[in-house]
Amino acid sequence: MKDIFQNFRFVPDGTITLADALCSYLKEGITFGRIKGGDRLPTMAEIAKATGLSFGKARSVVERLAAEGYVHSRPYAGTVVRSRDGNILRGRVLVAVPIGDVSRFYRAQMLETMRQRLSEAGYAFSSVTFPMHGSDGLAPLRLELARATDLVIAMRATPEVQTCLKESGVSHVYTFGDRPVDDDAPWIRFSLKTAFSLFADHCAKARVKRVVQVRFEDNEMFDVRPVLAKKGIACSWLEIPRKDDDRWAFEGSVRGSYEAFLNMPRENLPSLLLFWTSFLAQGAITAFLARGIRLPEDVKAVSLANVGLGPVYPKSFTRFEIDPSAAGEKVAAFALALLAKGRVPQPPVITLKYVFGQTFPF
Repeated sequence: MKDIFQNFRFVPDGTITLADALCSYLKEGITFGRIKGGDRLPTMAEIAKATGLSFGKARSVVERLAAEGYVHSRPYAGTVVRSRDGNILRGRVLVAVPIGDVSRFYRAQMLETMRQRLSEAGYAFSSVTFPMHGSDGLAPLRLELARATDLVIAMRATPEVQTCLKESGVSHVYTFGDRPVDDDAPWIRFSLKTAFSLFADHCAKARVKRVVQVRFEDNEMFDVRPVLAKKGIACSWLEIPRKDDDRWAFEGSVRGSYEAFLNMPRENLPSLLLFWTSFLAQGAITAFLARGIRLPEDVKAVSLANVGLGPVYPKSFTRFEIDPSAAGEKVAAFALALLAKGRVPQPPVITLKYVFGQTFPF
């Protein structure tokens, strides 16, 4: 094994670290048989000396290989390579996502993080889309479920999708969206409790008297009224009807909000508007610009948004948000715990942050 690193080359280009490159090199060598099952890896000190890694980084590489099933430790024998049979794909994970979500920055970033983590752990990762209404478009999902699948991660699953998953008998977990009707499956959900409390504190400091929550008329999620009431701040709803058949359509969301605020009398504008999607906020902002209404001079605004939307939504806007990569890490970790067939852990609750922006300064 003294020549194990003779073909290892690392050219730093800012896209991958030395530790990651070495880990990939060793995994490839084990998978393709250049490093044989039963062979002993060099010690961590030997790895560090041969590659230029620090001892701690060398240890992290070995620990990662062990966690992903490529090697294991034996008393008095050191770190030993598992047989190649133990390094083939462990299984397959399928992610079911609403049509349109996969092209949005937030969901795309989250899916990429999940793909990386599950692939590193030896699982094939694929995705399939479904419509947000009816059951006519579920054929692709049913075809995927007919293949050998170890776990399905369903994002914002409709009742029709939930029925399809339950009938398939495939292990599944729900993420985000409304509480699932299928109580047998775990549910990873958002929590706004901490963010809401911080938001209410700052509303009180800014002497906000009245808040209007802007949401879709068929969306009962998220309600900041209880925490605002404790601060003596009035709060009410403004419900925007959906304009398109697809209940998550971007254009319909923006247009419905634009029309509502284009015709709203100035005297009806509250101290602060709270939008439950960035799309509703975008429609309102467009209407305000057309009418000469200024943010934050004439009305303050906050939105439930996503990290990194950039040109779609002003980064300076005050918002509730969550890092898509952090969310992907948590979902992938929970999925791997389920796949390990050990004790089923409590599903994580992913907390949104309250991020200050120029439209709501303190």
